[in-house]
Amino acid sequence: MKRSSIGFIVFLVVAVGIIYGLSKLTSRKEGSETSSTTPSQLAKATATKVTEQSSDVPVPSEKGTIYGPEDAKVKVVAILPPSSCQMPNLRILREIAKAEPKRVRIEIYGMGSPKAQEVAKQYGATCASIFINGKNEFTIKTDGKARSIAFKQSPGGYYQSTDLIEVIHEELRKAYGKGFSEETLKELRGKGRGFGGHGGGVSESLSPKAKVVVEVLTPSQRAPIYPLFSSAVERLGQLKEKYGDDLSIVVYPLMTEEGQQRMKELKLNGPAIVINGKTVHELQGQGGKKRTIITGYSGGNPLFSASDIEEIVKAYMQQAAKR
Repeated sequence: MKRSSIGFIVFLVVAVGIIYGLSKLTSRKEGSETSSTTPSQLAKATATKVTEQSSDVPVPSEKGTIYGPEDAKVKVVAILPPSSCQMPNLRILREIAKAEPKRVRIEIYGMGSPKAQEVAKQYGATCASIFINGKNEFTIKTDGKARSIAFKQSPGGYYQSTDLIEVIHEELRKAYGKGFSEETLKELRGKGRGFGGHGGGVSESLSPKAKVVVEVLTPSQRAPIYPLFSSAVERLGQLKEKYGDDLSIVVYPLMTEEGQQRMKELKLNGPAIVINGKTVHELQGQGGKKRTIITGYSGGNPLFSASDIEEIVKAYMQQAAKR
C-alpha cells in the first residue's frame, strides 16, 4: 500500500443546514443504505489532496505582525479580528510570507487596536479588510471565468481565502515580471484548499484504486456546525496519511456549481460527508449490536461526530481487506 508523501490537515469548513423534518432524513436513510457504485468507480472520478498545517499562524495583535522587507514591491496590509473565521486568511498569508520572504511585505494588525484604526483610516476601511498594494477589490479568473472579489469581512462572502494567492501572484508578476514559481504556486494552492480557503471549484486528486472514497460537501465557512466539519476533515487527513492511495477524499464547496450539482446527484438536502456513496452506515457496536450513523446534515442537531467518520472509514477499510 502506497503512503501519501504529503501531510494532510484541516479544511476549515462549515455548513449552513436547510431545515427539513425527520421524515426527510428517514427517507434519505432508506435510499442511502445501499449503493451499486463501488469505491473504485467512485475513486476514478473523485479524490482530494490537502497539505500540512503551519504551526506558527500569526494572531492579529495590537502591535501587529510584520513579514518581509520595507522595500518589497508587493505590500499586503491586513486589518483582521482574532477570530476563527479569519484563520484561513492568516494561514495563507503566513505561507506566502515563507514562500516570498524578499518580494512580499505582509502587515497584520488586530482590528480595534490604535494602529489598526490608523491604518483603516488611511485605506478607508470600515470592516475587516485586506489590502494588496493599496487595493482590496480585484477581478480574477477562475476556470477561465472572470470574477469580481473584495477582500473585506470574512472569507466565503465577497471572496475566498485562496483568492489571496491568485491576486498576489498577479501583483508579483506586475511588479517584478514574474509571479510565484510554478512549484510554489501549486504548493500554495494545495495548502490554501487544505486551510479551508476553497476557491471556485472542486479540490481533488485521482486515486483510482481507492478502497474507500469520501466526498465532503461543504457550504459557507460561517455556520455554527463549523467545528464539526473542521474536526471531521482533520481526522480524514490523519487517515489519509495512514492509508495513502487506499483512501480518496474530495471536497465540493456547496456555494459552487460543482457542489450544487454533486448534491443533486447524490440526492442530498444539505451538507454531508458521503462515504462510499452513502450517508447511512451500519457499524458493529458493543455486544454485537449494530449501530446506525447518519453522516448527512439537514438542520437540528448533527447525527455524527468526527470520531464517527474515523470509525466508519476504518470499518470499510477492514471490510475491503477481507475481500
